[in-house]
Amino acid sequence: MTEKIKLAGITDSSSIDYPGKISAVVYLCGCPFRCPWCQNPELVLEEGYRLAEIDEIINELKNNFLIDAVCITGGEPLAQKETIELLRRIKSETKLLLKIDHNCFFPDMLEKALPYLDHLTTDIKAPLDERYGKVTGLPGSWEKIVANVKKSHEILACWPGKKEARTTVVPGLIDKDDEIREIAKVVHGVGFDSYVIQQFRPDKTLEERFERVKSPSVERMRELGKIAKKELPDTDVRIVTTDGGFETVG
Repeated sequence: MTEKIKLAGITDSSSIDYPGKISAVVYLCGCPFRCPWCQNPELVLEEGYRLAEIDEIINELKNNFLIDAVCITGGEPLAQKETIELLRRIKSETKLLLKIDHNCFFPDMLEKALPYLDHLTTDIKAPLDERYGKVTGLPGSWEKIVANVKKSHEILACWPGKKEARTTVVPGLIDKDDEIREIAKVVHGVGFDSYVIQQFRPDKTLEERFERVKSPSVERMRELGKIAKKELPDTDVRIVTTDGGFETVG
């Protein structure tokens, strides 16, 4: 009997979750944040998951002949201590490239995970001040959140693997020129290889009121992309929208 982990499901193949590779996507449950605009509320609230043996996940990945990589996502994958064992076994028992999506709230877990990773993606949800608490739905905890994120950024600045930062533009919450400019400066300071600015989609959200928030326009996303690029002339900056897909900002 191997360790068990809270698993929401596995997507057999994806062309967008690992840059340039076909990957499986493993969805894990749990998250310390309560971002009101979150579009995976069932993963955050740990609804509909099952306890799966790590053996089962490894075997499924081994039998998937379509993939070159695997992305571990959530929720927040490093909210579960068992995730480290999952990462270790993927790297020791397969030849798959390994990526994780992480929110930088768990710096100690991050340090344990990095030796197994080829690629990491993290959200920088807001400038590193009290606004981070508002965006994550935990305004009373913003100081602890920001302290943890900063510690994680210090760790990532010394890590030689590929790393990408992302920000979701949510009208009325995180959408101002100066906010994107401040975040871009953080991206530069950490040394991320790429920065992606994502368009909020009001399809399904943790707080129902955000389902009535209109997505920012493609034109507005392009404006914010240009603002970020001014701070990041040597970084790959992209925007992603429903209508335009991924666009590189020149």
